[in-house]
Amino acid sequence: MKISAPGKLFLSGEWAVLEMGNPGIVTAVNKRVFCEIKEAEKITVTVDDFEIKNVQADFDGKITWKTNSEEVMDRLKFMKGAIETVFKYLGKHKNFRIRSWGEMSQIEIEGEMRKIGFGSSAASVVATVASILALHGHDISKRTTKDVIYKLATMAHYFTQGKVGSAFDVAASTYGGVFVYKRFDPKWLEKQIEKGRDVKSIVESEWPGFYVEELGIPKDFILEIGWTKESASTSDMVKHMQSFKNSHQEDYKRIYEDIGILVKDLIEYWKSKDREGILQTLRKNEDYLRELGEKSGVGIETDGLRQLSRIANNCGAAGKLSGAGGGDCGIAVMFDPDIAEAVKNKWKENGFYVIDATMDKNGVMVHQ
Repeated sequence: MKISAPGKLFLSGEWAVLEMGNPGIVTAVNKRVFCEIKEAEKITVTVDDFEIKNVQADFDGKITWKTNSEEVMDRLKFMKGAIETVFKYLGKHKNFRIRSWGEMSQIEIEGEMRKIGFGSSAASVVATVASILALHGHDISKRTTKDVIYKLATMAHYFTQGKVGSAFDVAASTYGGVFVYKRFDPKWLEKQIEKGRDVKSIVESEWPGFYVEELGIPKDFILEIGWTKESASTSDMVKHMQSFKNSHQEDYKRIYEDIGILVKDLIEYWKSKDREGILQTLRKNEDYLRELGEKSGVGIETDGLRQLSRIANNCGAAGKLSGAGGGDCGIAVMFDPDIAEAVKNKWKENGFYVIDATMDKNGVMVHQ
């Protein structure tokens, strides 16, 4: 069986989405992580992106890799979390051989392989979880199964990553398309684990706060993605932002609320297909993110991201950073192919890398 999950891109609501109740607008992108899985006598894992081949494992409540390499074990930590979580959900399980590879984890720039920030760890966890469920007879095309995949992958990814993140990237890889996302309650989830509740009962519970609402894609909507050639560590930035929250609660609360209100406005413009409203709101979102970065000292809008946005705006598009910032990707949204061409040409002239990717309507899926 061959299964894949798409990458992610944040359109609006970055940072504020970390707080319960604040919506974000997220899209899946057509750079995917693939898994091939088949039943086998022993658990055997191959990850092409890390040049890891045929590493075996035992499962006795947790995965134990049959390797002494610390580097290999570290690189397999998300795979480990995914397998353990699904096995605990399933109870009885089959062993398997699984091979994973990605279209998006790295690209070659000037002869060097560089990470581009499309959420490959989340997509790999989703693809792994879905593959194991599919092997055990679950229909991963059903919405109810996708909800199970989201919850299992979120548990695996959130705890492996050190209890940070909103899991919007997990949602993008699971559900696909463009959607409104509100995060799960992390304190609730941590409490369930602390109480010793089993994985199956946690998955079958309603998760407080978690919300996904699919949005259509407006007619003539064009999304272009530019990469600054800088990479950022989101988890470090989140920890820095937590310090700002603790020391400057009023500023933190005000800016997060402003972003939350703006996203609600954007959802209405989106649903009513108000093009100008969509563009203006996305530009305003960038202003709020800039203010948040300046007030918090977290380097959200880098010089490169600011320039990338300004070029898009000057061409008649709406430009903004996407995700946590600190480097990685910026986006331009427009409804005119001529504007799209102008943006891409200007980005290239100014040294930015235009990524050949677009929105993906499909989430995690089986390939026939």
